Parts: sequence; structure tokens; C-alpha cells
Amino acid sequence: MTYLIVILAVLARFAPHPPNFTPVFGALLFGGAYLKKRDAVWLPVVLLAASDLVLTTWVYGMRVSWSEPVDWLGFAAIGWLGLWLRNRVSVRNLLGAALGGPALFFLISNFGVWLGDQIYPRNLAGLAACYIAALPFFGNSLAASLLYGGLLFGAWEVWRRRHAARKSELLAANSR
Repeated sequence: MTYLIVILAVLARFAPHPPNFTPVFGALLFGGAYLKKRDAVWLPVVLLAASDLVLTTWVYGMRVSWSEPVDWLGFAAIGWLGLWLRNRVSVRNLLGAALGGPALFFLISNFGVWLGDQIYPRNLAGLAACYIAALPFFGNSLAASLLYGGLLFGAWEVWRRRHAARKSELLAANSR
């Protein structure tokens, strides 16, 4: 079930949405926390990288930039943050991760834009201009991370509790 949730969250990138307002960051945190440990980071990142390639080349008709792998590093950082959440899931920790994940991605991905896309001068003023230009996208990333992270983790907890209650009921009925 957890694998399906991560796949569906990645596929949601193909539906119309405001810029950077998808369940991607929530799915990365969720995957890190609940997928098998061996798959927790690499699988969501590979799915996202594949979706990036399809979106960039087929949907947007653009060329893949060398900075795409920098974005994937940003995705991996959020997955590692999700791994940190494993066995520590609480409202407070999820809130911190849902805010920290987009912040990590913002810092990593925009540093890659500044470093490689030659849009901004290679000095501190250019780096600052790059980060300032990306602020509107960051706001959407934060809002989406909080919303979808809350929904994914909340729905999972509801499902887990209902499943445990049904299992207890079945065991009690079978022991009579």
C-alpha cells in the first residue's frame, strides 16, 4: 500500500496544478518514513527522476538540463529527512520535516540553477537574485508539503488504526 501511495503522488505531477504545488514532498517524506528501508530514498527519487524526464521532454518540449540531477539530490535530501522520521512520526516532527524538506530542496535546487544555468552572475549578488526569484515557488512548495504531508501521514494513521482494530476483532472472534 505504501508503494502505491508514493507512485500515485508522483503521477499527480502530470495533473494540472499550480507551480510546485504537488504531493511530491509529502510523498518523499512518507516514502522515507514507511517504505522498506532499502527502498525509502532511491525508489521515490528514481520515480521522480523518470517523471522529470517525461515532463521536461514530452510534456514541456524542453531539453533536459545538467541541473536536473541537482534537483534529484534535493529530492534525495527530503527522502533522507523522511528516513529520519521513521520511528519518530509525530505531529511536531512531521511539521518540522514538512517545513524543512522544501527548504532543503529550495537551497539545493536553486544553488544548482545559479551554478549551472548561467542566468545569474556567479557572485553573491547573483546567488541572492536566484534565491529571490524562486521565492514564489518556495511558498507553493511549503504549502503543498504541509497539506499533502499532513494528508498522507494522517490518512495512513487512520488506515493503520482501522486495520489494527479489524485485525483485533477477527482475532477475538476466532478465539471464541
